[in-house]
Amino acid sequence: MKKLFLGMAILLATGMACNPKPQQTEDEGGNTIRINCLIKVNAENRDKVIELSKELVDSSLMDLGNIDYDVLASATDPSALMIYETWEDQSSLDAHSASSHFTRLVPQIQELAESMDIQQFTGKETEGVIRLNCPVEALEEDLDTVIVMAQELVEYSRQDEGNINYDLYLSLTHPKSMLFFETWQNQDALDKHSAADHFTRIVPQIQDLADMEVQQFLLKN
Repeated sequence: MKKLFLGMAILLATGMACNPKPQQTEDEGGNTIRINCLIKVNAENRDKVIELSKELVDSSLMDLGNIDYDVLASATDPSALMIYETWEDQSSLDAHSASSHFTRLVPQIQELAESMDIQQFTGKETEGVIRLNCPVEALEEDLDTVIVMAQELVEYSRQDEGNINYDLYLSLTHPKSMLFFETWQNQDALDKHSAADHFTRIVPQIQDLADMEVQQFLLKN
C-alpha cells in the first residue's frame, strides 16, 4: 500500500500561508491531487536516496497529467527529504504509479529510507485539514537573505495554535527554488496564523525579494 501511495505521492504540499488569503489550487473543478511524500533518511544513505529521487523526478515530469514533480531537502532537518508532486486527476496518478520508472525506483528508495509518510490532498471543496505549499523563487543574490527570513518564519509559525507542521524545503534540482510546507487543523487556525505579527512582519519582506505562489489543498478522505 505504501508503494502505491508514494507514486501517488509526492503529493501535496503544505507550504506556508504566503498570502493572508491563499488561492485555490490550479484545478477549479477540484480534481487536482497533491502528494507530499516525506522521507526520513540517515546520513549514510542520503546521497543515494537523492540520486534515485532525482532520476524519478526526471522521468515523472514527462508523465501524462503531471503538473509538478520535485525532490526537496528540509532546511531545518538534514534527515528530512520530500518528494513533491501534483497531478491533474486520479487517472494520471494511477498511470504514473504503474509506470516502469515508478515501479523500479520507488522500491529502491523505500529500501534505503528509514521511513516514508505519504500524504494525499485534493482541491475539492470540503472542510478538513488544510495543506499549503508555497513555492518560492528568489534571485541568486537574494537567496541567502530569503532563507534566513524564511527560517525565522518557520520557527515562529510552529508555535501557532492549530499548526500541525511547518517547514522550509529547498529544491535539489532548482537551486533558486524553495517551498514553504505547512499543515493546519482547519481554516480558522490558518486565518489566525495569517493575521499573526510574525506573519504580517516577515512575509512582506520575503515577497519583496522573491516570487511566491500559494497552493491550498484539503486532506483527501
